[in-house]
Amino acid sequence: MSKILVVDDERSICEALSMLLAREGHTPLTASQGQEALAIMAREQPPLVLLDVQMPGMDGLEVLRCIKAQWPHTLVIVMTAYGTVATAMEAMRAGAFEYLGKPLELQPLRALVRRALQQAELRRDPAVVLTGQDERIGGERELIGQSAAMQEVFKLMSLVAGNDLTVLVTGESGVGKELVARGVHAFSNRGEAPFVAVNCAAIPQTLLESELFGHERGAFTGAAALRLGRFEAAAGGTLFLDEIGELPHELQSKLLRVLQERHFERLGSNAPIELRARILAATNRDLGVEVDEGRFREDLFHRINLVQLCVPPLRKRGGDVDLLARHFLIQANRELGRAIQEIDAEAMARLRAYDWPGNVRELENTIRRSALLTQGVRLNAADLALPSVDKATGDPAARAGSDLDGLREAARRALEQLVRHAQGHPSEDVFHRISGAVEQELIAEALRLTSGNQVAASRLLGVSRTTLRKKRSP
Repeated sequence: MSKILVVDDERSICEALSMLLAREGHTPLTASQGQEALAIMAREQPPLVLLDVQMPGMDGLEVLRCIKAQWPHTLVIVMTAYGTVATAMEAMRAGAFEYLGKPLELQPLRALVRRALQQAELRRDPAVVLTGQDERIGGERELIGQSAAMQEVFKLMSLVAGNDLTVLVTGESGVGKELVARGVHAFSNRGEAPFVAVNCAAIPQTLLESELFGHERGAFTGAAALRLGRFEAAAGGTLFLDEIGELPHELQSKLLRVLQERHFERLGSNAPIELRARILAATNRDLGVEVDEGRFREDLFHRINLVQLCVPPLRKRGGDVDLLARHFLIQANRELGRAIQEIDAEAMARLRAYDWPGNVRELENTIRRSALLTQGVRLNAADLALPSVDKATGDPAARAGSDLDGLREAARRALEQLVRHAQGHPSEDVFHRISGAVEQELIAEALRLTSGNQVAASRLLGVSRTTLRKKRSP
């Protein structure tokens, strides 16, 4: 049984945690301010501290640094209700044992305290501190979240930031994959070097190779001067390959060779150039499925998927909608010259109930548009241009199912077209030709409605994914 220091300016939290720790047989110590906490540390030297971030005077991160400087063996669990990636990374970099978002869940906290105390018995060396720069990422575009799902993202970002492993950031469109990549870069030891982003889907295939690797003068028609590629531009920093699932197969092979051999050549040159950039990649596709269907190289997938960082969709982020909506309202006020003071209860309830298929990007655009249209100082439910909530569901197949009439109409059009054609060719197998073509039209429409999600499309059509894959046109 151990002494455990609880540092929080909210008396109710100190009392609740003290009761929990006492029931576990520990001796709780409490402090409401940073200086008081350091005085207790000097007197009692407990092996574990539960530390709040937001406190008057000396904040929790400053207290954390003082503790780790004077008592490096002490483990510190940081707690905050104002979770941002900057706070999480700074806490982990300063040597925090763990980072928890409020409100606290007592059962996981109890297990964490036990694990921390077990490690305190074994740990004799100072805690490892992540190296990096002190800058804050993205300014107004900073990642924000207090949900458990986002706290896990922040913690994993802090763990991968301190090394040069290739990271694959996955998640639906609009969840903030590039912000995650920028966060990993900013808090790495490359943070002051360039962050170079390439959208593999936005650059024509004929230009993409030159964009990535650069070219020598005269390498091809129109190459009037030497051009440095993105790999060179990112030297010493980070190259972010967004939508890597869209990379043409030929370039997948070349990228694999670069990652394996750690050098590349400009187009029109045989002189090798050392790869000095860290590679981060992102995709909203299931690359495992892409590999199975032959559209993405398996060896490249394993090479870029050393660490996968999955960004959760907004519908799985708990109370983050409230936090983000208020953040975007402050932004909108500043950008649009408005003075809206609050989002009323009915409007906030609608924001919470909506499914946000476009994720954080859709929420940001909704708040900005609503702020522009709002008259007065309060954003009301009538100002929100949202689809009805009954059509907003977390299941992409169910979302597609709400538009089932689109499937029927597409099938009807295909049927009419083929019937007209079949009337002039009576000897052909009309039934199988028509049913096969309608089948393909149904599959294509189902995939469109589910944004290419084969699992959702097969559920919508009532067939297995294997059947769907077999019936798709080659």
